[in-house]
Amino acid sequence: MSHAENPTGDSARPADIEVIRWRAWPCESCRGSATALSFLVRCLGSNPEVSATDRNEVIDWFKKWEADRLLDWVKSCEHTSWTDTRLPRLAEGSEHLVLFDEATAEVVKITHPGLYGDYYEVTSGRISQFDSAPAEYLLRMRWWEKLFSAALDPIGMTKGKQIVSRQRFISGEPPAQSQVDRFLVEAGLIPVKQSCWLWKKEAGDSEVEVWVGDARADNFVSAGGEIIPIDIRIWGVPILHKPS
Repeated sequence: MSHAENPTGDSARPADIEVIRWRAWPCESCRGSATALSFLVRCLGSNPEVSATDRNEVIDWFKKWEADRLLDWVKSCEHTSWTDTRLPRLAEGSEHLVLFDEATAEVVKITHPGLYGDYYEVTSGRISQFDSAPAEYLLRMRWWEKLFSAALDPIGMTKGKQIVSRQRFISGEPPAQSQVDRFLVEAGLIPVKQSCWLWKKEAGDSEVEVWVGDARADNFVSAGGEIIPIDIRIWGVPILHKPS
């Protein structure tokens, strides 16, 4: 259950210590009102010239291009410096290396090199999976916080262009899938393919539906009578309006 487990005991053996060299987003005086996401959106507004045509090649191009822009942005601040963080390893999943910071009762999550999550599309009843670019990863955290709270807080980047985030450590028990499904319904979501743990929140007046994937019980924790997501996929799907 990832960081829902108790990290005490022998988890801090030297062999389990990870050293992560990273740098925070630019300070307030250098970034102004910009966030990492708004900075990337502004960069994307310059209409970068993509040198690929195949969909997966285009995605790979944007992953690298956006990560390069973020790293340049991080290095542009003269008031920050590279920091070595030494923390015990708590877990490692398909998206993140997870460390535990006992001093702050938080987990520190570092994306794997070149990976910023993924999203799914349903075509003719079949699910296809595609990689996310850094901007989509950051937008995912904004939607996560808006829908469920307790989202990761992206705080910086490594020299290898891995995004570093902090998240409140949550101690609890694995819920039953029926409890997770009920929680999602109460949060206003409806199933797209429930057997594949794929849900969505209808758009209302918005032009985009918010989809939630990988909503399996082992990506949630039951704590204090609440169901809390700790590792889920969230992305936006544009609504294609039919002509009237």
